[in-house]
Amino acid sequence: MNRRTIIWLGIGATVGFAALWHGPLGAGEKLAAQSETIARRTLDYYELPMIQAHMQRGPLARRLVLSGPADDFQRHELVRILDETPGVLEVRWDPNSLPQERRLVR
Repeated sequence: MNRRTIIWLGIGATVGFAALWHGPLGAGEKLAAQSETIARRTLDYYELPMIQAHMQRGPLARRLVLSGPADDFQRHELVRILDETPGVLEVRWDPNSLPQERRLVR
């Protein structure tokens, strides 16, 4: 094999392994599912069934996105509480879920 073929095989193997790792059969999806389950249990514990928590996907990130009706205190505290979820790097509220007044201020 020549050098160019070896390089292309290496690139192909790397891309293939990354796709398997982050794909539906990989560890990335497993981490996202576990984090969403923990967040859902936390929201249920605080009796907030109308609030949804989903890990950002496309690309998969360790960002938990919250949506649903909540007042300012709940929004602030949920970010603080859910930020301690294993596997979560950042917690944000979906901009479309923010009250109308806050959307106009930006």
